[in-house]
Amino acid sequence: MSKRRKTTGSGAMLELWRPPQGAGEPVGCLATTFTFSPALFEEQCLARFLEIESEPNREDLAFLLEREKRLGSAYAAVLADYTQAGKEHSLRWDVLPVRIRGARQHAKISLLAWARHIRIIVASANLTEQGYRTNQEVAAAVDLTPSDGRIELFLETVSFLRSLLAFVPGAAESPPEIRRAEDFLGQVGRHAGKWGASRRRDPIRQHLVFTLPAAGGGGRSSLGEAVQACRARGASPREAWVASPFFDTDATISKAAAELCKLMARGGQRRLRVCVPSVHSGDSSAVPRLAAPKSLMLTPPNYSCKVTVEKLPGTDPDRNQRPWHAKMIAFLAEPYTALMIGSSNFTCAGLGLVKNRNAEANLLTIVDRAAYARESGQLEAVWPDVSTVAEPDKAEWLGSPPEENEGGQDAAPALPPGFLSALYRGGTRRTVVLRLDAGGLPEEWCTHACGQDARELLTSTGWAAQGRPSAVGIPWEPPHPPEKVLVRWAGHEAFLPLNVEDSRHLPPPPRLEHMSAEDMLLIVAAADPGTAFRAWAKQQQPPDAYDEDLDSATPSDLDPLRRYDLQATFLHRVRRRARILGQLRAHLQRPVWSLAALDWRLRGLLGVSALAERLVRDFENADGKADEVLLTLADFLLVLREVDYRTEDGSLPKAVVDDAFRAFLSELAEKLRGHVEARRSRLSEELLSFWERVLDTCRR
Repeated sequence: MSKRRKTTGSGAMLELWRPPQGAGEPVGCLATTFTFSPALFEEQCLARFLEIESEPNREDLAFLLEREKRLGSAYAAVLADYTQAGKEHSLRWDVLPVRIRGARQHAKISLLAWARHIRIIVASANLTEQGYRTNQEVAAAVDLTPSDGRIELFLETVSFLRSLLAFVPGAAESPPEIRRAEDFLGQVGRHAGKWGASRRRDPIRQHLVFTLPAAGGGGRSSLGEAVQACRARGASPREAWVASPFFDTDATISKAAAELCKLMARGGQRRLRVCVPSVHSGDSSAVPRLAAPKSLMLTPPNYSCKVTVEKLPGTDPDRNQRPWHAKMIAFLAEPYTALMIGSSNFTCAGLGLVKNRNAEANLLTIVDRAAYARESGQLEAVWPDVSTVAEPDKAEWLGSPPEENEGGQDAAPALPPGFLSALYRGGTRRTVVLRLDAGGLPEEWCTHACGQDARELLTSTGWAAQGRPSAVGIPWEPPHPPEKVLVRWAGHEAFLPLNVEDSRHLPPPPRLEHMSAEDMLLIVAAADPGTAFRAWAKQQQPPDAYDEDLDSATPSDLDPLRRYDLQATFLHRVRRRARILGQLRAHLQRPVWSLAALDWRLRGLLGVSALAERLVRDFENADGKADEVLLTLADFLLVLREVDYRTEDGSLPKAVVDDAFRAFLSELAEKLRGHVEARRSRLSEELLSFWERVLDTCRR
């Protein structure tokens, strides 16, 4: 292959997680991966998707609170291969293990939804530090907006993700984590269903092609679907290029290469270019050492196909090169040029050529070859710079490394299929619920809660004594849930994913108890919550903590206005509070996209109910300012009574929100009445009369 001038298409994949301008509020995201790093997903991917501005390493408290607030109204989950799914993660988002018998969940596709924008990311990279920061990977994004988009690609993505949910252990019983995923896909589907499809005549056509197993045989093949889409453009491909870091280990015949050759055009010369990793030796004159099986070279001639072997960019310390992990197949014919990128390695399981096939997701881009058109050349220019192996028969063929180590990790032991899921149930009667399938359990086993309150949860002996139930609830006394659940059996151990039944019952961070009502009001009403969180978190630092902004601050004893602090006057406090309450009303009037998000806005960690509790606490602890605090409570209720919800396309209807809000306000007013009634003796009759009138308006 001749060297071609490269395009400037490289860039950080993390930037694909940022919302484009005008995208609106985040609705939710559902991502898939094989190997998995929860920290990268939460602190890098999810933080960009939600536009969290606090830095987790420097502003841990602000990041924690900002994440809690933003995740309360947006859905987030990861579908990971079950061998990687039990790692510690925040219970504010779900981890769903995908178990495919004899294969793996290997797709890397992410569905990101904002109020006015949907993005589908198809990549070769796992959600790991290696995938997003170290390896050479490939990724592409498909964008949809209310006025323009490829609706068919969105529908195919939703269908594929629903297919993966069926492979989550125990999914047939619809546990809470499955219902949340289904609700999200349904919500985004209904939302996008009102958008218009693209009417532009585009010379570039894209298709999502999947590998997917099916119960009882059948299934989908990425290679078959890609070639079928190419044939629809006029002809079978006459030439193909393959770039992959992993291959089947058979040294005598490559079934993947044989199938590709058979799918190519008949008659005339077929051509196959195979680009494989090489091991850097430091000596350019040395015999090439290729990290691939020799069958890749030996198989194509059996199908009248001329093969060329080329070396992919390798790990060369002298050139600061990174490990190759991208997966690409190009198809060329006279009418078109096509490129498939995504998760499928050039293996039978990855391409869907055997019964035990992986779950894979790829994006196929087809451009027509036309006079003076540049799209075909631009697509070919995506291909990496490679060097031809002049005498491949004399090269040292090392065979392919095992696919299981593609994340740079040793293969984890397979958790026995009888361990279906672990669920944390919060509230007044905290419980860890284990769901089990007796037919897939080993003879002896035990489960342990990990973290600050580590302890044994359940053993095979204790389970048998209870009658071997399919679901066991274990009382959990500590106020905070376990960090993860560890399973031990027959000298092995693995983690069982832990999700939460209802995130509203998760305990607030302990440091949140120090937040006053005024602080919480400022944060809830803020137009920029990130800045408000950081400002409050900065105040929580110990007095001797280093402040990098100290040099630019005005020393308090040199400030000539310090002794005349207007903020201490009653009139200033009233005016300031009225302005902030107005901002709160504007915040509550904004569109909301699901009932769960509405409930979080009202009853969540930093919702209206939590703010009311802080105001009540201030009222109960007030010494000589009980009247002033009660006036604040009255103003607070009046502002809530004046909320006039505004809708947007796809948001909850006004009638639904108004009904839920009125019921909430009536319930809140009755609760506040009880707190004030217990302290009537501290208040004036005129103020109590005004308070009663306010309560009456909230119950109408």
